[in-house]
Amino acid sequence: MDVQLIWQGFPESQSRVNYLAFPGTWQANPTREKPTYDGSDVSDTDPEDNENSVPSYDQPPDISNFGAPPGYEQVGTNAGEGAPLKPPLNPLYQHEYGDQRPTEKFRGVSSVEDEKVREAICTFANKKCCYGTGAAEKMSFTNIAAAGALHYQLETFTEERRTCWKHEPYYGGYVDGQNNGQTPAVWDIVCEPNAMFETHTKRSEVPHSSEVKECHGCHGRGYRRCHRCHGRGRVRCSSCHGSGRRRVYEDGHNHYESCGWCGGDGRKRSSSSVDRCTSCGGDGRVTCHTCDGYCRLRWYIQLTVQFTNNLEDYIHETTDMPDELIRDVSGEVVFEQTLPFVWPITQYHVADINTNSTRIVEKHRNAWPNAKLLQQRQVLRSVPVTEVKYLFKEKEGRFWVYGYEYEVHCPDYPHNCCWGCVII
Repeated sequence: MDVQLIWQGFPESQSRVNYLAFPGTWQANPTREKPTYDGSDVSDTDPEDNENSVPSYDQPPDISNFGAPPGYEQVGTNAGEGAPLKPPLNPLYQHEYGDQRPTEKFRGVSSVEDEKVREAICTFANKKCCYGTGAAEKMSFTNIAAAGALHYQLETFTEERRTCWKHEPYYGGYVDGQNNGQTPAVWDIVCEPNAMFETHTKRSEVPHSSEVKECHGCHGRGYRRCHRCHGRGRVRCSSCHGSGRRRVYEDGHNHYESCGWCGGDGRKRSSSSVDRCTSCGGDGRVTCHTCDGYCRLRWYIQLTVQFTNNLEDYIHETTDMPDELIRDVSGEVVFEQTLPFVWPITQYHVADINTNSTRIVEKHRNAWPNAKLLQQRQVLRSVPVTEVKYLFKEKEGRFWVYGYEYEVHCPDYPHNCCWGCVII
């Protein structure tokens, strides 16, 4: 059946809506003297006008009568509900480290050159608005000791899949339903990540999962009760609360005068001075925002694929400098490995690194039972750290220079007063 599109006769606020997208739907008529909304939820009195009034949210639809494809019977309507769908067992999950372990080749460690120490502490003092550079220039170094730090990091790139029912107004056209073929299983749908080791989300429609249903928001009518006038077609003036008068205090006395907002009528008028609700034009009905006035919805199962880069690290640092400072500076890559499942480091000369690499790798192997492990990457970096002891005005102190940026950690710098600063 051909569908005739009727656009005339709507209030200005509703002119874009096609109420007769399907035969038998309604047509708003703002020229009527009385509102045409006849639902049981019409207010007994005209409500006070509220320009900020918004349509109410839909009640959750009843999806028990949906013909869910095989394997999708438990799909709900909330995209975040339930646990991710468990992937099929990957043979690599059963792979033990065994004899196929790659050779571990380690590069040399890095260090800070002694001549960079003076330059680093002077730059540090110069960056601080209240630090004097005199101490940095005149302090004598009594001991410069290269300590070094090791930063181990494991990244596990995982994929989780969830499904939920979604809907959109049905404007007509092709519907990819179960009659077009068997709906593929969740983990059989191809969805590749945009980039490895980058957290992101992708969404797509599950093939052959669509069906058209009557709109649950308006029960297939295309309209709802006006949220502003509650179906009455009129609202009371919010300035005088419907009395048509306002009390004014003048010359020591109270008196009443006609409300200038509604002209003394007590009802909020539209731009044409007609006593009607400006949201529905007096009809008492507005477009259903769920189906956009088209009465029916196209339902489909949405697949949400969450790619997550799970990161965990360990810092081996033996001085009194805070360990967390090592994360944000550069160093030298000593060892790097990228595989579907990495082998823990076991042959490095620092036993602490071997122990914690094994601990973190084993932890990541079973940390996400409902996710598919796509790739792992482990990196061991050597970050230069130099501990410097100094003497300034017969007072001993120490500071640390770390990273190829030659950052300085000096919590007890001698000249760190705010004398002479002007607070604006």
